[in-house]
Amino acid sequence: MSLSDTPSGPGRPREFEIDAAVESAMQVFWTRGYHGTSLVDLIDGTGLSRGSLYKAFGDKHGLFLFALDRYISQSLVRLLCTLQKPGSAKAAIRETVTRLAELSCKKEGRRGCMLVATATEMVPHDDAIAERVNAMIDRIRHAYAEAIVRGQASGEIAPHHDAQALATLIVCLTHGMRTLGKVGAVDKQINALVDSAMRLLD
Repeated sequence: MSLSDTPSGPGRPREFEIDAAVESAMQVFWTRGYHGTSLVDLIDGTGLSRGSLYKAFGDKHGLFLFALDRYISQSLVRLLCTLQKPGSAKAAIRETVTRLAELSCKKEGRRGCMLVATATEMVPHDDAIAERVNAMIDRIRHAYAEAIVRGQASGEIAPHHDAQALATLIVCLTHGMRTLGKVGAVDKQINALVDSAMRLLD
């Protein structure tokens, strides 16, 4: 779904207002979840009127798709920028896992991961959302697998590992950390998981 898909016409918010509204809506949905977010919450959070919101996004579900796409895009850009940068693949993997661990232990970590929360709340009964979540998880897993293969080629990651299986395990660990952060896990617990994840590459 893109901005070009939204209805046009008199009273429709300008593009920069839509961009800001999507960012604000993402924060609301991330904090409250889809079902826990009311139209009033979205109006208050975005600053758009009820009419402008409907003209721009169609309905609450349409706005949620925009918000989820934004979260996915931002998360993927951060991940790829780290995993694909020149240098040690193993160090890049550690950097991504450590960043997620640190985020999990901070105050905002209590919100958890929007992708994980959405998967739990919405995927079982919403095909459009399920498609997005599945595609994102596949892209994350592929990015880690590519980094693992690069590390194997350079000799810093053991060659006997199945890159796809190991990448899947790292994804499970990192998303699990976000869930632990949501229930108040402390730095020591999370950092121990980082070390355990890195030992998997030996």
